[in-house]
Amino acid sequence: MTGDQAARLRLTVGQLLEVPDFRLRLVAGAAGLDRPVRWAHSTELLDPGPYLRGNEVVLTVGASLTDPARCAAFARSVHASRASAIGYGIGDVLPASPDALRAACDDLDLPLLEVPPEVPFLSFTEWFAERLTSSRDVQHEREETGRLLEMVRNGLASPEAVRNRLERTGLTPEPIVVLAVPAPSVPDRVDGSIGAVLGIDGDVALLLVNTERHALELAEAWGGVGGLGTPGPLDRLPQCLAESVLALEASQRGGGVVRAADLATFQGLLGRLERHQIAPFIDQIARPLADYDAAHGTRLVETLRTFLGTGGAVGTTSRELYLHPNTLRHRLTRIAALTGRDPLNFDDRVALAVAMWADR
Repeated sequence: MTGDQAARLRLTVGQLLEVPDFRLRLVAGAAGLDRPVRWAHSTELLDPGPYLRGNEVVLTVGASLTDPARCAAFARSVHASRASAIGYGIGDVLPASPDALRAACDDLDLPLLEVPPEVPFLSFTEWFAERLTSSRDVQHEREETGRLLEMVRNGLASPEAVRNRLERTGLTPEPIVVLAVPAPSVPDRVDGSIGAVLGIDGDVALLLVNTERHALELAEAWGGVGGLGTPGPLDRLPQCLAESVLALEASQRGGGVVRAADLATFQGLLGRLERHQIAPFIDQIARPLADYDAAHGTRLVETLRTFLGTGGAVGTTSRELYLHPNTLRHRLTRIAALTGRDPLNFDDRVALAVAMWADR
């Protein structure tokens, strides 16, 4: 199993304890229950380290653990190999795990699980193998769907190509709501009753559902970051997909779920710019004003922000700042001299607004 596959499966020792088929009992090392588990390995060697790759449950009946020193050595070897837990099969050698092994595992925060006599060690490897196979099948289906949705988004396939997938999951073709989320945030196992088409294309997971409420609930459950396309009929799917991906990019910069409607705003546009793209507005406008204020005890930045907030209304700004209009005009002239942008000119006012937003 690769590291990527193990990450997708997201199984911990604590979750393994909840598997009803194994009926495991934790007897030591409770502090390590969040350790990830990817496989099971059975051994009666005192030093199994050379045969471990990490994140295993090491299964033993304790044939070599005949005294406290051996118990401690075995636990240290398992721990040093980055294995996740020890599963001690009771009944073959002893009716319970040795006290010395429990003590050693507690010292190392290494979970020690007792395995009932009626549970064969082979059942662990079979269970992990089945789980991995299932995960591969699910991942393959998601990737195939993701490639199809990407083709639809780019105009290389008709939205009608998605209709069969919608029908299989009980979705109606109108309206379709598209949610884009980071692929790593999607759980390996998704409740089949949620009624959704899920595709993964690279780092982006695309989810098709029928209601915005449903999409928002899933986005919140999967980390609170996502992009939501405008709901629409199936023939608008390419646009909905494109909107959701753009909204996801904005979401990853600013946090929260971003809707497509948020993209067609001043803040939405600026939020899609990279830091180096807005740096000139900070260097040429925001910083000279802030430096001048610091050196002369003036309030040019505050004046400009208030002026922009009133839509460039001299009278309203004067009242809000308790200034005479001529005093305000003098400050605006100083701002123009320092930045080369006239606050009374619309185009220059846009540049000034960008600088104030970038330096917020």
